[in-house]
Amino acid sequence: MKLPIPSLKPSAAWVTDLTDKYRFNPGVQTTVQIIFLQVGLTLLSVLVFGWAIKYAQEDTIGYITQHVQDLVNGTATTSGTLPQSIAAVRNRTYTYVFAGMVALNILFGYLIARFALRPGRQTIRFQKRFIGNVAHEIRTPLAIIKTSTEVALFDPHLSKEIRDTMEGTIVELDRISETINNLLSFDSLLRPKTMAFEPVDLAHIAQTVCDRHQEFAASRGIKLACELTEGSFVLGNATALDQVITNLTKNAINYTPSNKNGQATVTVGRAQDGRVALSVIDTGIGIEQKDLYHIFEPFYRADTSRARGIGTGSSGLGLAIVNEIIRLHHGTITLRSAVGHGTTIKVSFPPAKDSPQLPLLAPSGSPLEATLDFSA
Repeated sequence: MKLPIPSLKPSAAWVTDLTDKYRFNPGVQTTVQIIFLQVGLTLLSVLVFGWAIKYAQEDTIGYITQHVQDLVNGTATTSGTLPQSIAAVRNRTYTYVFAGMVALNILFGYLIARFALRPGRQTIRFQKRFIGNVAHEIRTPLAIIKTSTEVALFDPHLSKEIRDTMEGTIVELDRISETINNLLSFDSLLRPKTMAFEPVDLAHIAQTVCDRHQEFAASRGIKLACELTEGSFVLGNATALDQVITNLTKNAINYTPSNKNGQATVTVGRAQDGRVALSVIDTGIGIEQKDLYHIFEPFYRADTSRARGIGTGSSGLGLAIVNEIIRLHHGTITLRSAVGHGTTIKVSFPPAKDSPQLPLLAPSGSPLEATLDFSA
């Protein structure tokens, strides 16, 4: 009686599935390559230890044999020669093994970084290129839609319902444009060599930002105050620093309840340690302590940011971009917040060379506030 031959189709399908995953999934490629490199490192380590044992045995036996021959021939010098020789063999073996293991780990560390992680690097590069291309392609039709909508609003015969709908559409288009600009900013921040640095007056940039947001603050019934000390020079990129102050100021206005005598204050001066300090203080809803640890993560939004009637919605990229720009400028961030009382974000930068001495800023704080330093 013939036994049935098991079908090879399931095994072939399984092999094909694994092959496809390896070819098209960067995570699987990286995992497989790291595993093979680790197996190779283990095998070479075993070979090194095997060689070391053989080397120690052969040299030790050679010294013992030579010592016995010297004793037989009556040419032995002292009884301490053999132990010293064996100790020397042991020390040389330890040295060779240590040097060999260090060399192997350096080699395999390079191979992992150079080859095993290459699929991940390629994926990130393709994603950046894709995001940049899509963002650039979307900006043109968005601009056309916004322009057409704004032109249509000039029609005096529009009904109130249609006018409100169009105005809401413009607000959403502005929000999409801001998200696209933030995505493009991430791409430029990942290539910091393209950012030109020069001495710039942080107070002048802050004044420009404050002037630009006065109307927005007034529309929400919030007082926007600026306390600036001219001559606060830092070595930085004016456009990037403008984006930092803009994002922080917009957040301060957005997350302060409208028409409730709220206030946002932008301050630039010299900190107690001599660095140029930027502070953005609001009397808004504050941030819960559990959210403070994640506030600068991309796309993270605290629960309070979804409160009804607070803010106009955001992409969750603004503070992440602020964090990256400050890091590139060798700055530090301290965030202090109390739920229901407001938030203070303090940023300090090293002063530019030959910058004038500025008056010190007075320290501020409240026992109700939770503080986190993001300088590390």
